[in-house]
Amino acid sequence: MFLIILGNGAVANTELKNTKGNHTGWLNIAFGYGAGVGVPVIAFGAISAHINPAFTLGLAIVGAFPWAEVVFYIVAQLAGAMIGQLIVVGVYKPYFDATTNPDEILHHSQPMMLRDHV
Repeated sequence: MFLIILGNGAVANTELKNTKGNHTGWLNIAFGYGAGVGVPVIAFGAISAHINPAFTLGLAIVGAFPWAEVVFYIVAQLAGAMIGQLIVVGVYKPYFDATTNPDEILHHSQPMMLRDHV
């Protein structure tokens, strides 16, 4: 959930119209995702470092986590991601509404090289 809130929140802050971070660029987004990984690891690393399904699967594959619990962890992680995105949408709802041009939201979805030549 933290990864989605901080990472996707940074993207929304950078890309949506009328936000304080509008057009601040990729460094703002990178910092958001970095904080989205760093904050939960620092806060919960001693308890559990399962911040996403890839980590849970990795631990299970190397035998450091029981396979019987993998499905439950992944379901909880995906539920947390959905809740995190709902929080981002709720916080940035006025800015989503103000951003009427979908290209301002979606233009970074293509790889940069493709976008420059399309």
